[in-house]
Amino acid sequence: MSKTLIIAIREFRQRLRARGFWLGSIGVPLVFLIIWAVSGGVGNTSVAAAPEMDLPDQVIGYVDQAGLIQTVPPAMPGDLFRALPDLPTAEAALARGDVGAYYIISPGYRETGQVQRISQRLTINPTDVRWFNRLLQANLLPKANPELLERLRRPFNAAGPEFVSVAAAQGQAGAGGTQMGPFLATIVIIMPLFAGAGYLFQSLAQEKTNRVMEILLVSLRPSQLMAGKLLGLGALTLLQYAIWVGLGLAGLLAAGQDVGQILAGIHLPARQLLLVVPFALGGFLLYAALMAGIGALARDVEDGRVWLFVISLPLMLPIYLGVTIAGAPNSVLAVGLSLFPFSAPAAMLLRITGAAVPTWQIALSLMLLALTGIGVVWLMARLFRAQTLLSGESFSVRRLWAALSN
Repeated sequence: MSKTLIIAIREFRQRLRARGFWLGSIGVPLVFLIIWAVSGGVGNTSVAAAPEMDLPDQVIGYVDQAGLIQTVPPAMPGDLFRALPDLPTAEAALARGDVGAYYIISPGYRETGQVQRISQRLTINPTDVRWFNRLLQANLLPKANPELLERLRRPFNAAGPEFVSVAAAQGQAGAGGTQMGPFLATIVIIMPLFAGAGYLFQSLAQEKTNRVMEILLVSLRPSQLMAGKLLGLGALTLLQYAIWVGLGLAGLLAAGQDVGQILAGIHLPARQLLLVVPFALGGFLLYAALMAGIGALARDVEDGRVWLFVISLPLMLPIYLGVTIAGAPNSVLAVGLSLFPFSAPAAMLLRITGAAVPTWQIALSLMLLALTGIGVVWLMARLFRAQTLLSGESFSVRRLWAALSN
């Protein structure tokens, strides 16, 4: 046992010092945070905040032929708008640069909603449009309070319409969250899991290439080597999860977001949240063992790279079919993928974060995943023999079958 722990600690420290680990642990979540920031944040929780942070650089003029605009709301800058009596005056103000653009509210606006925007430049999504929309809304409903006006500007909640399964609507657990919530949750969970299993393959292949494997097998049993690597890289994967969570929370707090409100918007009950752990651990055990077997038989990293892609296909298939699964989470395809052990970690996480899943399916999926993981570990342990690990032959299905049969 002590030798197994020594290997685990060595593997953990060695990978912890690698730049690739930190690039994946910090660089990937930073990319997600940048995409989130550029797209306006999670759910655009404050509709009014966006325009207020992006004031037009010039005054907005308007010609009110309908007699609609009577006041500028107190929450809006009073000098942002300028009433212009007629079109010649508006054209002259635009030519002098007194206004950046002006709007013409047609006499029949209340019936037709017709408004024209005149400017000297054709701008994509100009900021003054949002401000003028707010001015029109406030004057169309002068007795509405600010909260009601905000609700009228965005009738859905901050995250958009909520997709709920029929079972959840009838009171069963598992209400669905936002449209992208299930996809993002599944990808965030699967990426570190698969990366950790990939580290195991790289470690074995590199040690064979560098002939370090020969030194290790002098004082270690192959089974101790495999167990130590699984423990060490499993701990490394947990650390990567923790870094992702920490960076995500730090990014949200730095952006002034209400973390509790965002988490509540995912609509993932505590029971489903706890299920993430066994599915992630089971997936790591299964795929780490498979990659360990490929690493044991592969001559070097390049020799096994194609096979890594092949065994990763079942895990990625639910993500490729994510739209189909999200649209019919209790269909035969979705249920089948969530019960099949090699696709269960992704498929079941995609389902439980987006819909109600019967308890028996979750239990059966976990049982099949655990039994398959243990079976694959036992099979791959048969490959961890000195004559196999030290062989210089290329990986092939025939050689794999021969090694397992002996």
